[in-house]
Amino acid sequence: MPLGIINASEEKVPGTVSLIDEGAGDTSLRLKHATGKNEHIVLVPQPSEDPKDPLNWPLWKKDVTYAIVFIATIIFAAVPAPMLAPATVVLSTILGVTLDEVAELSGYQLLLVGCFGPIVSALARKYGKRPQFIFAAVMGVIGTGICIAAHEDYDALLAGRLVQGLGTTAFESLSVAFLGDIYFVHERGVRTGIMVLCLTCTSSLVAIIGGPITSRLGWRYMFIIHLPFAIAGALAVIFLVPETQFRHPSQDNHLYDQPKDRAAESTVNGEKNQADIERIESAQTANTTKKTYLQSLAPYSGNFTDESPIKLLVAPLVVLLNPAVFWTILDAGIIVAFYVSLSYVLAQIWSMPPYNLSPEGNGYFYVGGLLGGLIGGLGSGKLCDISSRTFARLNRGIYEPEFRIPVQIIAALLLGIGYFVFMWKMENPTSKGYYLGAFCHGCICCGITVASNSASLYILDSYKEQATEIFILQMTAKNLLFYGFSTFVNTWVATDGPPEIFKVYGIVSLCIVATCTPMYVFGKVNRQWMHSVSLMQKLGVAYV
Repeated sequence: MPLGIINASEEKVPGTVSLIDEGAGDTSLRLKHATGKNEHIVLVPQPSEDPKDPLNWPLWKKDVTYAIVFIATIIFAAVPAPMLAPATVVLSTILGVTLDEVAELSGYQLLLVGCFGPIVSALARKYGKRPQFIFAAVMGVIGTGICIAAHEDYDALLAGRLVQGLGTTAFESLSVAFLGDIYFVHERGVRTGIMVLCLTCTSSLVAIIGGPITSRLGWRYMFIIHLPFAIAGALAVIFLVPETQFRHPSQDNHLYDQPKDRAAESTVNGEKNQADIERIESAQTANTTKKTYLQSLAPYSGNFTDESPIKLLVAPLVVLLNPAVFWTILDAGIIVAFYVSLSYVLAQIWSMPPYNLSPEGNGYFYVGGLLGGLIGGLGSGKLCDISSRTFARLNRGIYEPEFRIPVQIIAALLLGIGYFVFMWKMENPTSKGYYLGAFCHGCICCGITVASNSASLYILDSYKEQATEIFILQMTAKNLLFYGFSTFVNTWVATDGPPEIFKVYGIVSLCIVATCTPMYVFGKVNRQWMHSVSLMQKLGVAYV
């Protein structure tokens, strides 16, 4: 029972790997290692010998690709949905509609994003991520242009928001999964934290900027200012983001699990280990032809699986049978949905007495959320890496994906403070309560970023082959919940009062984070069980 994790009945479990040479046996010495200060770390997954394998890209190329996808995710996935949040009350008056109808301008957009997700999943698995990113970027530009042309026509504005939604889906659902295509396990922590940060707390930055723009220039200028950034982002994706999917030779990283007390057996059975290594190396058929830059611009790089699109469309529903997937939907999807849905009602709360804030003041409120998200995104990624390496050393060099989970303790603390202190302040309103509310909002944003990053890393390390489908499911559930809240949350706050929403969100969020304990204890058993059941193979869906 390594560090509280119940051992599986089988020795070889997907996701359990020899990460550090200490006690990992003789086999790890034959595997590829990182360089420099990380030379003691085994590369997981092991890269092939093909120069076209994104795992073999130089670090600068990986980081440039990552930076562009990160910025494009902000432009096309993080910015559009909350753009109208600070102007909720103002738009209600200008367009002559109710607050709930203004909220539905974002709600219907997110409904489309959620429903389009499984289609993007199937297309990305079949044809690669680059075509999906290009299509999304183009749709984002077109949708923003329609919103600018809408003027005060509610239906035209809604149409533009829906087209923007087509530009959101790929970046929101594939941006985290793509990290597993180009980075090794020991490189993912901080980078995943930063990517999660842009999907959770960038909405705060949008509100900070959008509030003054609405007050001084009018709500249409949010789209006018956004358009050149969207165009630049689309061009960067087209010319600087190559395909990151790759048909890797079949290899099982869990072959390398050899605890210290099995080192002698490793030596005795040296011929068996040698055969395993030779089998893996022989599978890595080298193709020395490296893609030129012009070749990398091709929007289509061939098929990445031989399965039919129909089977791939069903795949997200199949992976939902995995308890770990259901857990990550709760932990990295639902609690994020709670946080983002607050944007529907915060302007409603702060625009009323005793606060009486303008759209500009409503926008500045989100400074707390922005700072909290920055701290959570950067800090949680580093903490996940530190905890993983520390636990791996304590576990004789063997890494378990569950070592990513303990940082969720910090998420529980922050979410409890954020929601329940906010609830107390709403029950005892004062004209200066705005500042304490901003602090609580920051705690909530920090907490959901920590939780989401931890769960995302766990999925990447445990179920990388199914990461696309899992993140699609997570995104779909989150956006469907967004839409559901948009239809009633403003009425809920007006009827029951602001404290009620914070109480409900706080209780449910803490209950969700509490499920991390059984996930940590039984996660390895679940991984072994899912591997032995092989649902995807039985249903005829194979992975590359």
